[in-house]
Amino acid sequence: MDITSAATPAVGTTVIRDGSTTGTHSGRVTALNATVNYGGGDIVSGLIQTTVCAEPGDSGGSLYGSNGTAYGLTSGGSGNCSSGGTTFFQPVTEALSAYGVSVY
Repeated sequence: MDITSAATPAVGTTVIRDGSTTGTHSGRVTALNATVNYGGGDIVSGLIQTTVCAEPGDSGGSLYGSNGTAYGLTSGGSGNCSSGGTTFFQPVTEALSAYGVSVY
């Protein structure tokens, strides 16, 4: 799939995740601006919360829509791809802004 834009998805949006460990999976956005405590003092805010499964090794993978819009980068989550779970994503718009780049 060609990625032609970047945006923040709305709650309820169907999304697709690609990961190195588990490949491609889909789900829905359940919340925006979520805060996660990963333990050891690692608290991350501003994340996209989804029902897409993920497992160790999927971190850094892409979150996007079937329309070619990039949404995020896999941060972490709970559960697995056998039983399901919750996965959180860093909004890609923040990464693009931090590096002064855009999608075209």
